[in-house]
Amino acid sequence: MADPVTTAIIAALATASATKLGEGLGDGVVSTFRSLYKAVTRHFRSDPEAQEALDDLRLDEHDTEAMDVVSTHLDRAAHEDPEIGRLLEELRSEVNEINQEGDGTVVNQINGNVSDSAKVIQGRDFHGGIHL
Repeated sequence: MADPVTTAIIAALATASATKLGEGLGDGVVSTFRSLYKAVTRHFRSDPEAQEALDDLRLDEHDTEAMDVVSTHLDRAAHEDPEIGRLLEELRSEVNEINQEGDGTVVNQINGNVSDSAKVIQGRDFHGGIHL
Protein backbone atom coordinates (compact mmCIF):
# COMPACT_ATOMS: atom_id res chain seq x y z
CA MET A 1 0.00 0.00 0.00
CA ALA A 2 1.21 3.48 -0.86
CA ASP A 3 2.13 6.07 1.75
CA PRO A 4 -0.62 8.57 2.73
CA VAL A 5 0.66 11.37 0.49
CA THR A 6 0.91 9.10 -2.56
CA THR A 7 -2.54 7.71 -1.75
CA ALA A 8 -3.91 11.27 -1.71
CA ILE A 9 -2.18 12.02 -5.01
CA ILE A 10 -3.63 8.87 -6.59
CA ALA A 11 -7.11 9.74 -5.29
CA ALA A 12 -6.70 13.23 -6.74
CA LEU A 13 -5.62 11.76 -10.08
CA ALA A 14 -8.61 9.41 -10.11
CA THR A 15 -11.06 12.24 -9.47
CA ALA A 16 -9.15 14.87 -11.47
CA SER A 17 -9.44 17.09 -8.41
CA ALA A 18 -6.58 18.66 -6.51
CA THR A 19 -8.87 19.12 -3.51
CA LYS A 20 -8.22 15.48 -2.57
CA LEU A 21 -4.72 16.65 -1.59
CA GLY A 22 -6.01 18.82 1.23
CA GLU A 23 -7.37 22.24 2.02
CA GLY A 24 -5.75 25.58 1.44
CA LEU A 25 -3.74 24.54 -1.60
CA GLY A 26 -1.79 27.30 -3.23
CA ASP A 27 -1.60 28.00 -6.93
CA GLY A 28 1.75 26.21 -7.14
CA VAL A 29 0.32 22.94 -5.84
CA VAL A 30 -2.69 23.15 -8.14
CA SER A 31 -0.46 23.94 -11.13
CA THR A 32 1.88 21.04 -10.33
CA PHE A 33 -1.09 18.72 -9.91
CA ARG A 34 -2.58 19.76 -13.27
CA SER A 35 0.73 19.13 -15.01
CA LEU A 36 1.07 15.73 -13.31
CA TYR A 37 -2.53 14.84 -14.17
CA LYS A 38 -1.96 15.59 -17.87
CA ALA A 39 1.35 13.68 -17.97
CA VAL A 40 -0.05 10.63 -16.16
CA THR A 41 -3.18 10.61 -18.32
CA ARG A 42 -1.04 10.59 -21.48
CA HIS A 43 1.21 7.86 -20.08
CA PHE A 44 -1.63 5.63 -18.82
CA ARG A 45 -3.44 5.79 -22.20
CA SER A 46 -0.68 3.61 -23.64
CA ASP A 47 -1.00 1.08 -20.80
CA PRO A 48 -4.43 -0.60 -20.75
CA GLU A 49 -3.90 -2.23 -17.33
CA ALA A 50 -2.96 1.10 -15.73
CA GLN A 51 -5.87 2.89 -17.41
CA GLU A 52 -8.32 0.19 -16.32
CA ALA A 53 -7.14 0.40 -12.70
CA LEU A 54 -7.48 4.20 -12.77
CA ASP A 55 -10.98 3.85 -14.25
CA ASP A 56 -11.87 1.32 -11.52
CA LEU A 57 -10.64 3.76 -8.90
CA ARG A 58 -12.78 6.50 -10.43
CA LEU A 59 -15.81 4.26 -9.96
CA ASP A 60 -14.90 3.24 -6.40
CA GLU A 61 -12.33 5.36 -4.59
CA HIS A 62 -12.15 2.72 -1.82
CA ASP A 63 -11.07 -0.07 -4.20
CA THR A 64 -7.77 -1.03 -2.53
CA GLU A 65 -6.80 -3.42 -5.31
CA ALA A 66 -7.19 -0.69 -7.93
CA MET A 67 -5.27 1.71 -5.64
CA ASP A 68 -2.37 -0.76 -5.42
CA VAL A 69 -2.32 -1.31 -9.19
CA VAL A 70 -2.41 2.44 -9.90
CA SER A 71 0.35 2.98 -7.32
CA THR A 72 2.54 0.36 -9.01
CA HIS A 73 1.93 1.87 -12.45
CA LEU A 74 2.53 5.40 -11.15
CA ASP A 75 5.88 4.31 -9.71
CA ARG A 76 6.78 2.70 -13.02
CA ALA A 77 5.68 5.79 -14.94
CA ALA A 78 7.82 7.97 -12.66
CA HIS A 79 10.86 5.83 -13.53
CA GLU A 80 10.11 5.69 -17.26
CA ASP A 81 9.18 9.35 -17.72
CA PRO A 82 11.48 11.88 -16.02
CA GLU A 83 8.80 14.58 -16.23
CA ILE A 84 6.30 12.44 -14.29
CA GLY A 85 9.00 11.58 -11.77
CA ARG A 86 9.91 15.24 -11.28
CA LEU A 87 6.28 16.37 -10.98
CA LEU A 88 5.41 13.56 -8.60
CA GLU A 89 8.32 14.37 -6.29
CA GLU A 90 7.54 18.08 -6.45
CA LEU A 91 3.90 17.43 -5.56
CA ARG A 92 4.84 15.05 -2.73
CA SER A 93 7.17 17.69 -1.33
CA GLU A 94 4.56 20.44 -1.58
CA VAL A 95 1.82 18.34 0.03
CA ASN A 96 4.16 17.23 2.83
CA GLU A 97 5.08 20.86 3.44
CA ILE A 98 1.42 21.87 3.66
CA ASN A 99 0.68 19.01 6.07
CA GLN A 100 3.58 19.99 8.33
CA GLU A 101 2.61 23.66 8.47
CA GLY A 102 -0.55 23.00 10.49
CA ASP A 103 -1.16 24.86 13.71
CA GLY A 104 -0.83 21.72 15.80
CA THR A 105 -4.51 21.34 16.54
CA VAL A 106 -6.03 17.89 16.54
CA VAL A 107 -9.62 17.09 15.73
CA ASN A 108 -10.95 13.75 16.95
CA GLN A 109 -14.37 12.47 15.95
CA ILE A 110 -16.45 9.62 17.26
CA ASN A 111 -18.96 7.99 14.96
CA GLY A 112 -21.58 5.75 16.48
CA ASN A 113 -22.70 5.18 20.02
CA VAL A 114 -20.55 4.99 23.11
CA SER A 115 -22.48 3.36 25.90
CA ASP A 116 -22.32 1.08 28.92
CA SER A 117 -18.75 0.55 30.08
CA ALA A 118 -17.14 1.73 26.84
CA LYS A 119 -14.38 4.29 27.16
CA VAL A 120 -13.17 6.77 24.61
CA ILE A 121 -9.65 8.13 24.90
CA GLN A 122 -8.68 11.04 22.70
CA GLY A 123 -5.28 12.56 22.68
CA ARG A 124 -2.22 13.52 20.77
CA ASP A 125 1.50 12.79 20.89
CA PHE A 126 1.46 9.95 23.40
CA HIS A 127 4.91 8.95 24.56
CA GLY A 128 4.96 5.72 26.52
CA GLY A 129 2.13 3.51 27.64
CA ILE A 130 -1.37 4.41 28.69
CA HIS A 131 -2.77 2.64 31.73
CA LEU A 132 -6.44 2.85 32.70
